[in-house]
Amino acid sequence: MRVHVEPMPLDALVELVNGWGVEPRRAGARSAVPPLGDLADRTGLPASVTAALTDPDLIQFADTIFEVFTSAGTASRVATISGLLTTVDLRPDLALTDGRVRRTWWVDARDALLAAALLALRRQLCDEDPGRLGVCVDDGCADIYIDHSPAGRRRFCSITCQNRARAASFRRRRRSAS
Repeated sequence: MRVHVEPMPLDALVELVNGWGVEPRRAGARSAVPPLGDLADRTGLPASVTAALTDPDLIQFADTIFEVFTSAGTASRVATISGLLTTVDLRPDLALTDGRVRRTWWVDARDALLAAALLALRRQLCDEDPGRLGVCVDDGCADIYIDHSPAGRRRFCSITCQNRARAASFRRRRRSAS
């Protein structure tokens, strides 16, 4: 069965990778995966697609997308995303909605989650700064992020990780000074 997909919202993509990815969960000492909850609403995928997803499906998806974020540099990320795009049978189409022509994509239902994520990452790399994909630099974290800050200098996934790293650095400096 083929379904219509749109690029997944980037915050949903980050949430899925950080919640189900093996490395982000290991580094953050989180053993359990989060509940599926309103996955259809967050990802924009049809409910029939998200209802069929299992935890192992989401773990495999998260680990696949995590590789994009750990790729070194834009060329490697482009190659990784391009390679993954060849594994899904995306078919472009046009739709007339409310008097506006827009691009749409059709894909086999079993590839819908990956396709929606790849379309979002493709748009990020093409239309935004491709260097804004990152993995938290805090030693106790491997969560991914997409930097939307004006300066584009984000290095941590959250303020919590940033504060933890700053506090640890302060304690190290204090110990070495005494």
